[in-house]
Amino acid sequence: MMRRALAATAGLAAAVALALLPAVAASAHDYLVSSDPAADSTVTAPPSTVTLTFNDRVLDLAGDGSSTLLTVTGPDAGTRHFETGCATVADVNVSAPVALGGAGSYTVTYQIVSADGHTVSNSYAFAYQPPAGATEAAGSEKTPCGAAAGGSGTETPAASDPATPEATAGGSEPLVTASTPQPAAAANDSGLGLVIGIAVAIVVLAIIGVVIVILTARRKPPAAEAAAGADANTPPSS
Repeated sequence: MMRRALAATAGLAAAVALALLPAVAASAHDYLVSSDPAADSTVTAPPSTVTLTFNDRVLDLAGDGSSTLLTVTGPDAGTRHFETGCATVADVNVSAPVALGGAGSYTVTYQIVSADGHTVSNSYAFAYQPPAGATEAAGSEKTPCGAAAGGSGTETPAASDPATPEATAGGSEPLVTASTPQPAAAANDSGLGLVIGIAVAIVVLAIIGVVIVILTARRKPPAAEAAAGADANTPPSS
C-alpha cells in the first residue's frame, strides 16, 4: 500500500514538472547581469564604450544590430545624446561607442530582443567626474541611430518585422516606456502564474493525501487489532 502511494505521488509530481517546463522556459526573459560603466557608479576616466552583459544571448534579428538600441544621455536634462554610433551585439554583450561631455549624471537606456523573442527595455544611471583638462564632447540632439530606446523594465513581444522605429529623442512616437502599458504581455504573465499556482497546489494536495493515507494505515486502532486477534483465537463452532 505504502509503495503504491509513494509511486503514485512521484509519478504525479514528475508529470506536473514536465508539463510546466516549457511554460517556465518561455517566461524567462533576458535580464542585465552587469554593465560598464556600472549602475550607480562614479567614473573618472573618460569611457570610450558602454557595454551591457545579459544572462542569455541577445537576438540580433537583422544581423546588423538594428533590432537593438543603446543610448547615453547627459546631465542636461537628458536632451543630448553622447553615444557616437549604433549598438553592436555579440552573444550576451551589447555595446556602443560613447564620448561623454561634462561632469554629471548620465543615463544609459537600452532595448533588446531577448533569447525568448520578447523585447526588454530598461535604463540606469552613473556619475561622471572627469579629470581636469579632459575633453568634453558636445553631444547631439538626436541619437545617431534614428531611435531612442525608452522604458524602465517593460517587456513586449517582438514584432515579426524587426524594423527600427523612426521616433527621435524628442519625437512623436516613443518606444516601450514605463508609461506605455503592455496589456498583452501582462495578461500572458498573469495567466502563466495562475497555471503554475494551480499545478503546485495540485501536487501539494496530492502529497498531503498520500501522507494521510500512510499514517492512517500505520495507526490501526488498538480496539480493531484486539478484535482481529480475538477472532483469530476463537475456535470455529461445530
